[in-house]
Amino acid sequence: MYSHIIFDLDGTLIESLPGIATALNTALAEHKLPTHSTGAVRTFIGDGSHTLCARAAADQSEETIEKIHQIFLKQYPTAWKSGTHVFEGIQDLVHSLKSRGCSLSILSNKPHSFTTEMVEHFFPNTPFDLVLGQREGVSKKPDPSGVHELLGELGHSSNNSVLIGDSTIDIVTARNAGISSIAVTWGYHNLDQLSSVSPKYIAKSIAELMDILTPKNVPTFR
Repeated sequence: MYSHIIFDLDGTLIESLPGIATALNTALAEHKLPTHSTGAVRTFIGDGSHTLCARAAADQSEETIEKIHQIFLKQYPTAWKSGTHVFEGIQDLVHSLKSRGCSLSILSNKPHSFTTEMVEHFFPNTPFDLVLGQREGVSKKPDPSGVHELLGELGHSSNNSVLIGDSTIDIVTARNAGISSIAVTWGYHNLDQLSSVSPKYIAKSIAELMDILTPKNVPTFR
């Protein structure tokens, strides 16, 4: 059983696609550019908000993409409140792991201010020991810097830590950091994409994830 469990946020703990799509399409419309379906926006998610905007406006100049990004950042604090929710079963999973003595943290490529605000909103009892989003001057996933920071701040070793995420970026991040990985299939990358980067485990449901994280006959952490 892992003593330190690192979660991705979007597509792993929460369904955030509706709010992201709303803010992104508002930014695109203000520049009179074509908007995208939620299905298309789903494929843009995972590498941070600037890359999200760049993928949505791939034929535009860097200057225009940055302007779109700034509008997105202004829209998202309101837009995320519409349609964003915790995946069914996640609250029970998180609290069960916490009750077993596991240390829980979050590592996201979402801007840090949005990450912390959303975690505080959806998990008001603060089950997470440390929450890190994308911050200026810190390399984003798949760079392992964020994982190393979590391990150092919380005093855990790579041997007892695991990163759980819904994207290939999360699995590659875990590999780069030298920790175990679990891919979940209810997020933004499909099973074929996730399998292509060889996670240690794949969970197709919350129940499967719980079985992986809490094997039988293994003591809890106190």
